[in-house]
Amino acid sequence: MNKSLYQFGIFFLGLTVGCGLLQNTDRFLFGLQLYNEPSIFAWVLVANLVSVTAAIVMLRYYHYRGYWPAFYTLILSTIASLCYVGIFLMMLLSKSPSGYYEPVVFIYLGANTIHALTLLFSGTRKKVWLRIAGAFMATINLVLILSVVLPLLFKLAPLTDNSVPGKILLCILIAGGLAPVPLIMNFRDELKLLNKANAGSAVDDPWEDRLILVKALALMTAVILGAMVTYQGFSAIYWGKQGYENAKKMAKLFESRTFVNSKGDTLFYHLLKPLNYDPKKKYPLVVNLPYGGLPGTDRTDKILQMDGAAAADILSTDGNRKKYPAFLFVPNCPPRSGWGGVPNYPSVDTLVYKAIIALDTVFSIDAKRRYVTGISRGGAGAWHFICTRPDLFAAAIPVSGSEDPKLAPKIVDVAVWAFHGAKDQNVRVARSRGMIEGMKRSGQKPKYTEYPNEGHNIWYQVSITPGLWDWLFAQKKD
Repeated sequence: MNKSLYQFGIFFLGLTVGCGLLQNTDRFLFGLQLYNEPSIFAWVLVANLVSVTAAIVMLRYYHYRGYWPAFYTLILSTIASLCYVGIFLMMLLSKSPSGYYEPVVFIYLGANTIHALTLLFSGTRKKVWLRIAGAFMATINLVLILSVVLPLLFKLAPLTDNSVPGKILLCILIAGGLAPVPLIMNFRDELKLLNKANAGSAVDDPWEDRLILVKALALMTAVILGAMVTYQGFSAIYWGKQGYENAKKMAKLFESRTFVNSKGDTLFYHLLKPLNYDPKKKYPLVVNLPYGGLPGTDRTDKILQMDGAAAADILSTDGNRKKYPAFLFVPNCPPRSGWGGVPNYPSVDTLVYKAIIALDTVFSIDAKRRYVTGISRGGAGAWHFICTRPDLFAAAIPVSGSEDPKLAPKIVDVAVWAFHGAKDQNVRVARSRGMIEGMKRSGQKPKYTEYPNEGHNIWYQVSITPGLWDWLFAQKKD
């Protein structure tokens, strides 16, 4: 180990601290919504490359000092970390849970704990800062393991970011980001000893300039991506507050209702009757699936969920209520569930179908003119609804949604006008393209609009599409 390598290690350990503190603080401020931001994939990738680089330097140090238990357990910990990051990045890309996530988390935390214990009880215990690092890491990891194990053992609900225990756990995660600090202090002590040993002699290091370049590039990339993710988080909060205020205004127009099936399962929903409702007439029903089913959204707040029912927002204006008299149905997504169309994620689709059918017995609804629409996860739900119950709907407008293209042939006699942004990083455009191609191969004639220069947030462009609502309300089952 020479001077440049110690300095390189100090730099990357320090950058690891900065990345960890920033990510965990952002998680504390923005909740799981953080993982929906456009820059999050690149940020997580870069932050973990930084920590892996720091781990490689530590491995070089343990090898140099002959701290073999720490060396081998750090190899295992790094491999476990890479597996965890790989699964997590795949979840970010797919926007869906993975059955491998929890086992990998246990393995990751277990490997980290074993490595921490070797710092306490192997040859590294002679170094005071390494002992402190081991004690600190072991404590943090054991707390994190208990936070996962105890809910499973006692069948408790998983911790949420908005709960007090959840906030405490996030604070522990933030504190855990300081774990490399004792390692930095140990390297500083080693560097002082090295400087004393080399006092009065000039040591030429051919790698010094290259390592400086690597450090500058890593710092610049981390700062830019970290700033982007944080900005996007604050931006989401700002627009979320604006949307909530708008949702409160919209909710005043709607009637709050509850549907309970024969098994006692409950669905809360909002319903807006047509303007000047006449029971002697038949009216269409527009099912608006809000993106309030996304992880990170407070799905216990029934009004907040209406913020995701963008079509209902437009169709509930006075002008559109006069032009397109219809029932507007906005179901509430229960905690830890969705509308369907997302692999390995619980769905309340069947409950919504029964609630829709039950409305026919109470109100004068035209069963041949039921429509469904949604954005993002609501868009996935719209695709899922017409794949699983094409008999219920005459038309659908899925926006930035997805579904398995193999199900496309099941969409029979349902008019579809789908929308997607070609640069969507949240839901890949290939998902909509696959559904459209699948429908065409089965003889259907769907409409599809793709925005070549747009990403995930395309609703404004969709909402002003000429003839969109005229097209929707013209559709009718034969």
